[in-house]
Amino acid sequence: MKDLWWRVNRRFLIRYRIEYALALMVVYGVRAMSPAFAWAFARGLGRLLFRMGVRRKIALANLAVAFPEKTEEERSAIACRMYAHFASMVVDLVLQTRMLTRKNVLQKIKFTGWTRDYMDEHGIAGFRRRAQRVLFCTAHFGNWEIGSGFFGLLGVRIDPVYRAPKNPYLDKLLRRMRLDSQYSFIEKRGAVRAMLERFDANGNVGFLFDQEAVHGLAIPFFGMEARTHKTPAILARDHGIKTFFGAVVRRGDFLRYEARGQLLDLTKQSDDRNEDLHSILRQLVMRLENEIRRRPEQYLWTHRRWKRSGLHGEEHVAKTGRAAAQQKGPSS
Repeated sequence: MKDLWWRVNRRFLIRYRIEYALALMVVYGVRAMSPAFAWAFARGLGRLLFRMGVRRKIALANLAVAFPEKTEEERSAIACRMYAHFASMVVDLVLQTRMLTRKNVLQKIKFTGWTRDYMDEHGIAGFRRRAQRVLFCTAHFGNWEIGSGFFGLLGVRIDPVYRAPKNPYLDKLLRRMRLDSQYSFIEKRGAVRAMLERFDANGNVGFLFDQEAVHGLAIPFFGMEARTHKTPAILARDHGIKTFFGAVVRRGDFLRYEARGQLLDLTKQSDDRNEDLHSILRQLVMRLENEIRRRPEQYLWTHRRWKRSGLHGEEHVAKTGRAAAQQKGPSS
């Protein structure tokens, strides 16, 4: 039994070290390039991955649900741009600690909407005072990895909920590359208790709420129910935690982004707890859907978002394709 345990773990150890070595090659390769060349190379690589079919079927199936009114060519174009966007996002992650500083963060990342208005009126110091016991909610949209980090450069600490990769070497590398590497990370499993401890200490937490949740609530997302994490609704309704919904969207190369969002008070309660939880999640999902519609190529469509709805893969595409055809009516 001991020999079997050693052989299995040795196999994984070798695999982890190979993955780590490849990751280091990517990191040092990107840092050796000029930023302009690195971004151009990444976009080209992203388009190549799309043409190679890496998770392409899932992305196109999801886009068929979200945008049944678009043609297959239009959805393919969105998916191709998505691959290019996320490949260039890897370059951003590698270079962020070198290119973003306290002095230039407001030039690189432009605030708009409620956040900009609030800072104009109360200043960054006022925003820091307001940002206490807040759940910063976002999704796999734009550059979700950079959010907690650039807020940290402004003096607003956000401890992110983090699902560590199985490879411990990659885990350490990814943590070192983050702008918020000096902060505490909250492991996703059993995260609620740790999150409440942060809030009790007047801290803030970052949370991605858009992935498939086995025990989540069924909330309409682009017209089809998707299992959604209950955590933001439970924290708001049961514990009085305010919610900031925001997104950091790309507006150019060289780590240029637009950050917008709004501090929401979703803590009101009624006698129907279940309806309260559904209402809170519907508001968050609706805001996310509106953001995605503005820039669909910046959402990660390769998640199996509607997996438990029974529509995915080829069946998913076929059914939504027929629905789109019915909406358009007979061709002239």
